[in-house]
Amino acid sequence: MLIATPNLCLDRTQFVSQLVPGAVMRALSVEVTAGGKGVNIARVARAHQHPATLVGLVADRDRGRLLGLLHDEGAEVVDVAMPGDARMAMIMIEQPGGRTTVLNEPGSTLDAGAWDRYVEAVRKSLPGHRTLACSGSLPPGAPDAGYGQLVELAHEAGVLALVDTAPGPLRASLASEPDLVSPNLQEAEAAISGATGSVLADADEDVRERAIEAAVTLCRLGSRNAAVTAGAHGVALAEGSPARVRWFPSVQVDVVSAVGAGDSFLAGVILELERDAAAAPAHWGAAVLRGSATASASCEQLRAGGVAPERVEVLLTALRELADQQPETAGWMS
Repeated sequence: MLIATPNLCLDRTQFVSQLVPGAVMRALSVEVTAGGKGVNIARVARAHQHPATLVGLVADRDRGRLLGLLHDEGAEVVDVAMPGDARMAMIMIEQPGGRTTVLNEPGSTLDAGAWDRYVEAVRKSLPGHRTLACSGSLPPGAPDAGYGQLVELAHEAGVLALVDTAPGPLRASLASEPDLVSPNLQEAEAAISGATGSVLADADEDVRERAIEAAVTLCRLGSRNAAVTAGAHGVALAEGSPARVRWFPSVQVDVVSAVGAGDSFLAGVILELERDAAAAPAHWGAAVLRGSATASASCEQLRAGGVAPERVEVLLTALRELADQQPETAGWMS
């Protein structure tokens, strides 16, 4: 798989006894890793011994540290230079309890020509790949429809293009007809409404119905298929336009950290799509089930994108059984 993840970052994970707004606190411990949604996808792929290549913009002043951390993990990276500092993601995890708060920086602004260099790097990397994952936010200075450009490049090369990004770039990508978009419910609703999505909080009311409506709307706006994830509730999958939609319930697990679960979901989807490179058309239902199993397995690990493949298989079996037991998941809903 090829992973376009232009807005790489450094994840600074701080463990605190309690997060108190307006107070001075001391961290219990701190871990710094390479970060970004695409990095998490690549971790899942490596855990499954599946080849994955990252294409990322790497800020000059943190180049050595960021590439060093990625190299230490065994990541394969095509790096495109840009000026400035690597963005930071501050992840605060309360212990005990595991409640997580995330603050994502925007990243340094691209210089003139940086995005064009990045697009060319993706274009040159596409041959030999079946899927392109467009993953993560876009850095300041990148065009809003940047992922739409990459989707079009992928389609010209006969490659499936999947998009998981912030609400603004997600909405802008839809006109290019990505093969799948996979936002969570809050991201999907922000993209549809035109909200900035600068603050995304969980909401538990009417989740199933809202996820179904959002998936159908994303297809109506241009995506060929849409999977809207709703955490522990499940996933709504809409295919085509007019869309046919199915609801896949989740299996319950003991959550250690949900950071990166959406990235693990997309990684699982791609792994299923690439199990048979000759398969056409793609079997999106099976892919969503594997994505859900992978996301659930990742929630049992502390590191974003960390999964145990054998655990994925156990959860996948449970999800298949759960889907078979629920009549509404076996048929299409209008």
